[in-house]
Amino acid sequence: MQTVGHMDWRNRATDLLGCKYPIIQGAFGGFGRSDLATAVSNAGGFGIITAGALRTPEKLREDIRKARAATDKPFGVNLSVGIKHIDDMREVAIEERVPVIFTAVYRSDDHGRRIHEAGLKWVHKVATIKHAISAEQQGADAVVMVGLEGAGFKSRDQLPTLVGITTAVKILKVPVIAAGGIGDARGLVAALAMGAEGVYMGTRFMATTECPVSESFKRKLVDSQPWDADIRDRALTPPDNSDYEALMKAKDTMAQSEWLQSLELLFLKHAANEEIDWDDDEASLKITGGSLAVGVIDSVVSCRELIETIVCEAESILSTSGITGKHT
Repeated sequence: MQTVGHMDWRNRATDLLGCKYPIIQGAFGGFGRSDLATAVSNAGGFGIITAGALRTPEKLREDIRKARAATDKPFGVNLSVGIKHIDDMREVAIEERVPVIFTAVYRSDDHGRRIHEAGLKWVHKVATIKHAISAEQQGADAVVMVGLEGAGFKSRDQLPTLVGITTAVKILKVPVIAAGGIGDARGLVAALAMGAEGVYMGTRFMATTECPVSESFKRKLVDSQPWDADIRDRALTPPDNSDYEALMKAKDTMAQSEWLQSLELLFLKHAANEEIDWDDDEASLKITGGSLAVGVIDSVVSCRELIETIVCEAESILSTSGITGKHT
């Protein structure tokens, strides 16, 4: 591998997050704990502990402290609106002085205000331009814009990554971080060319040695292609309109956490009343699957090897294209 670091990758996103490279690890509800987050941060990216993966505020606090013992680099905590104990989880992250707290899925201005009151940074993850604008108006320091190509929570108003990012950067003043089907150097360079200031990768980090999912699932990611029906349809096919309308009408009669989970299952092509053991990592993986980024996954490597390969190849692409960037 060539030596990385010929270019200065610093921009508004790296300044905000405190990382060397604008490569952010996505949140994982079932297994996004410190072992993976610290491996990403130690490699120059920005790792994220997912509060929902720890189940309780006490376990989240333990994992944050475990991360602090494993890295002197910054990392964040993700709060997906609708998870159990979310207010207590937020307070733990604040008390432990996690420098950047990510929120996701739903309106989060109340969490954002509290995060800012504590003197910390707030990044909100959105699926639509409308919600990105709202997040900026509510004070978010940056937004993660997820394209249809991504996995996880969906919206009927979601756009493909290319269109979503190029539109968002024309409208928003805060840094935009691109997500949805990104997993290699070409994806990073493309995102920067679109005007984003970083990339947020979930599926690609699942196929790393430090990710605590089964080797069989990692092999499935390597062997899959974006045109495989189960992956393609989960990402790109909208839910049945009648089912969607019925769930939207039921919004005010259901607890927010129940409604959000039902909505997510609907977009992931599963019945809203299907019994899912979310504490079983493998069971939840069968539901959420992987994004269209499987098309660029050809091996399982360490987080450091992945990040250094992406950076090295991106620098090569930029250099040969005549765009050399800021040199150190």
